Amino acid sequence: MSDSSRWILGLARVLPGDRIEAREHRRPCFTGTISEVVPQLGIAWVVEDRTGLRRLVSLRSHRLRRCELATAA
Repeated sequence: MSDSSRWILGLARVLPGDRIEAREHRRPCFTGTISEVVPQLGIAWVVEDRTGLRRLVSLRSHRLRRCELATAA
């Protein structure tokens, strides 16, 4: 999968369990796992990897892309 094909343009095909990276102002903000999606509103709740907290993300304020699960070396 090419890097450009990972960007999420709409949430209709995003499902709970999908891994994403959220960016604000072109800078990485956090990575996590989708827990709920409301495609009609363009929002999703994500369990952040670093803190384990649920965060609300919006396609209006974030740029989202799919990411792979990081594996320990």
